[in-house]
Amino acid sequence: MRHGIAYEREEWKGNDDSRPLTEEGVQRTRAVAAALHKAGKLDLTEVWTSPLVRARQTAGLVAEVLQVPVKECAALGSGASLTSLAKTFALHRPPERFMLVGHEPDTGLLLDALHKSKEFIAFKKAAVAHLSGDFEPGGMKLKWYLTPKDVLKEE
Repeated sequence: MRHGIAYEREEWKGNDDSRPLTEEGVQRTRAVAAALHKAGKLDLTEVWTSPLVRARQTAGLVAEVLQVPVKECAALGSGASLTSLAKTFALHRPPERFMLVGHEPDTGLLLDALHKSKEFIAFKKAAVAHLSGDFEPGGMKLKWYLTPKDVLKEE
């Protein structure tokens, strides 16, 4: 999952790592998580998140809806890669059903590396992709990718 709607860099006076979700971002992310949970699409046992505030907030909202724990993962920060995550997973094995919450373009690049599609998917804010398979280059199958508009049936 990509983090929800955050304040734009130009609007935020602090450090970019501490840039939070907007109120709309909080509401929309919570609604996406609740709708996916209600539809039976989020059967998770843990949420792993980037240490950046907007991602941590997003992970917290999803975890709250699902009533699962959140784990901060430095490898999901800006510049996340398949290599850095594989190193983290070698040290700290994730559960079988978990979510990663990160940033663009990293989430799109990870998705691309894991399932080797012919078309790059750039994640919209609060969009979610479901993958299954082995966490290695080309080792996963993309089951679905949903934007908030898809989930919330917005026009």
